[in-house]
Amino acid sequence: MRKDILYILLLLLITDLSIIADIPVLRQSLPFIFFTIIPGYLLVGILKFKFELIEGSIIAAALSIFLMMITGVIINSFYPIIMKPLSLLPLLSSINLLIIALMLIYHLRGEEPLNLKASGNLSAALSSLIFPVLTVIGSYLMNKYSVNTVLLLVLLFIPVYIILLEVFKKKIGPATYPVAIFSISLSLLIMNGLPSNYLIGRDIHWEFYLFRKALMAHHWDMHVEPYSAYNACLSVTVLPVIYKVLLNVPAVYIFKFYYGFIGALMALSVYLISERILKRSDYGFYTTLLFIFQFSFIYILGWCRQLVALLFFAAAVMVLTRDMRRPHKKLLFVVFMVGTVLSHYTTAYVFFFLVALTPLLVRVMKRLKVPDDSRGFFAASLAVLFFVVVFAWYAQATGAPFKSAVSFFTETLRSMSEFFSADMRNNSELAILGIGISNFPNLLSTLVHDTVFALIGAGVLAVIFKEEYRQGREYLAAVIICMGILVAFIALPFVSKGYGGTRLFTQLLVILAPLFITGIDALTGFIGRESWRIPSIIVLLILLFSCTTYLNYHFSGIPYSYAYDDAGERRYETFIYDSEVTGALWLSNHYNETSVIHGDKMIYSRIIYGFSTYPRVDREFFNGTDTETGGYVYLTHFNLYQRLVFLDYPLAPPRVVNGALKLDNVESINNYKDLIVNMSTIYDNGGSRVLIVA
Repeated sequence: MRKDILYILLLLLITDLSIIADIPVLRQSLPFIFFTIIPGYLLVGILKFKFELIEGSIIAAALSIFLMMITGVIINSFYPIIMKPLSLLPLLSSINLLIIALMLIYHLRGEEPLNLKASGNLSAALSSLIFPVLTVIGSYLMNKYSVNTVLLLVLLFIPVYIILLEVFKKKIGPATYPVAIFSISLSLLIMNGLPSNYLIGRDIHWEFYLFRKALMAHHWDMHVEPYSAYNACLSVTVLPVIYKVLLNVPAVYIFKFYYGFIGALMALSVYLISERILKRSDYGFYTTLLFIFQFSFIYILGWCRQLVALLFFAAAVMVLTRDMRRPHKKLLFVVFMVGTVLSHYTTAYVFFFLVALTPLLVRVMKRLKVPDDSRGFFAASLAVLFFVVVFAWYAQATGAPFKSAVSFFTETLRSMSEFFSADMRNNSELAILGIGISNFPNLLSTLVHDTVFALIGAGVLAVIFKEEYRQGREYLAAVIICMGILVAFIALPFVSKGYGGTRLFTQLLVILAPLFITGIDALTGFIGRESWRIPSIIVLLILLFSCTTYLNYHFSGIPYSYAYDDAGERRYETFIYDSEVTGALWLSNHYNETSVIHGDKMIYSRIIYGFSTYPRVDREFFNGTDTETGGYVYLTHFNLYQRLVFLDYPLAPPRVVNGALKLDNVESINNYKDLIVNMSTIYDNGGSRVLIVA
C-alpha cells in the first residue's frame, strides 16, 4: 500500500474523530481542508492525471466541491425515507463511503497526481501570509473597538509588497507569486466579509435565508419561495449546509470566512491561465492582480453563489490552456461546466454563450483564413450538451432560474423603447462614459477604470492584427465574444440594471485579463518605450487598488468603506448590529402574521435574521405606501442614531454638498415625522425600535 493512501486513511480517521468528539479548533479546520481537497485528489489520481502542486490543488478543490454538492443532492433525494438527510449522520456516512470507495479505486489503479516538490527561496512567499493574519486581527479590532489602523496598514503594505517583489524578482522562488496571490486575495475577501457579526452585502442575505431554511429542515426543498431562483444554486444551499454540519461553526462564518478560501483558489486559476498565455510568471502575477483588484472580486462574498460558480468557470478555462490529452481535457471541462450550472444561473448563461458562439466564430475565421495550427476543442456537440444540462436543471428540475432568464430578456426587449434613458442603466456603467461624476475620488476611479478598459481594447486589437500576440482561433473568438457581451451590457437598456456589469466584467476577465498586459506591451513597443512597461503596469494596478478598496475616498475625507470606516453610506447600509437582530427576533415572537412590517429600503437585511419564514415586509414605507391598523414600523440603528432613512439602494458614491456629506437616496427621518408621529412604541432596545400602527 502506498504511503499517500495510509496518510489519507489516517487523516480521515482523525477528521471523523474531530467531528464526532467535537474537538475545538480541530473540528473547525481539519474537515474543511480534508473534504475540500482529498476527494478531488483521489479522483485526479484515479484518472491518472499529473499536475504541479498549485494546479493540482485547484483541480482537486473544484472536483471535491463538485462531488460534495452531488453527494448532498443524492442523499437529499432520499427524503422522506430519511427524514433529515442533511443532518450529521447521513452526511458524514455518505461522504465517508464516497472517500473510501475512491481510496479503493485509487489503490487499485490510481497514480500519485501531484508533484509536491518545492524549489527556490520561499521567504518572500511565506512573508505574504502575514496579510490574512493581520486582516483577521484588524477586523476584530475594527468590530470591537472601531480601530482601523491594522486594516489600513494591510491595505498600504500590499502595494509596497508588490513593488518589492518587482525590485527583487530575480531572487524570489517560483512559489512566491502563487502564494502572494493566495494571501492578497484571501486578505481582501475576508476583510470585506468579517465586518459585523452578520453578513455584508445585498444578495447574500437571501442566500443565507435559503441556506438557513435547508439547514433548519436538514433537507433542501428545491421549490421554496421567495427568491427561488437563488434556491436552485447548490453553492448557497446544499454546499454550505454540508460545511456547517461538518464544521459546527456559526452559520454566517461559512459565507463570511470559509468561502474566502474558495475565492482565493479562483484567483490562482487566473494566474495559471495568464501565465500560460503570456508565457511569463511576472506578467501572470500582474494580470491576476488586475483580476483581484476588481470591485466584484473584492466584495464577492456578498454573492457567494457566483463565487463558487467562478471557481468552476476559471478551472474550466484553466484546463483549456493546459497541454493534456483531449479526452481528459474534455472530461474535466464538462465536470466544471456542470458545476457552474449547479452553482449560479447567470454565470452559467454567460459560459453557455461562450461555448455556443465560439465554434460559429471559428468557422467564420476559417473562411477568412485566419492562421491557426492548434486543434480545435469546441464543437456543436459540446454546446448541445451544455444546453441540455442548463435546460434540465433550470427549466425542468428547479424551474425558477429559467423563468427569471425569460423575464430578464423580455424586460430588456421592452426597455428598447427607452434606449437613450440613463435611468435604464447602472451608475457604474454610466460612470465609464463620464456621466454622474460627483467628486475627485469618483473622477480618479473613472479615469483609472477607463484606462484599464482602453488597454484591454488595445490588447484585443493587438491579438487580432499582430500575429506575435495571437493564441489561436478559439482564443481570438472567445475574446471577441467577451468584448461583444461587454458592449451589449453597456449599450442595451436595463441589462446592466438587471445584472451588474461589474460582476459580468469579473467573469469575463478570466479570459480578457491577459489582454491588459498585451495592450501595454503593444503600446510601449509601438512608441519605443519598452522600459515603461513594468512601471506602467504597477502604477495602474496600485491606482486601481486604491479605487476599489476606497482608499481614494478615505484619504479625501469621505468615508465609503464598510470594512475600515465606521461611517458612510456603505457602512450604514450593510453593517448589522446585534440590537437590530434582537429587535427582529422580538418582533418575530410577538407580531401578528397577517400584518405588514414597514420600514426603509434596508430593513429586509435585519428582519431576515429574526424570522425563520420571511414575513410580509413593506420596504417603501418612507416612499409613501399606505399602512393598515395593526401593522408595524421597524426602525433600524441607522434610523435612530443617524436620523436618516434609505429611500432606495445607494446607486452613486457620496459627495460633499455645501460642506456636508450627501448620501445617495438617503433623507432625514425628520422629513417623515408625520408618518410616525401618531404611532406607539411597543419595543425599544436602544438599537432598534418597533412601532405599531394605530
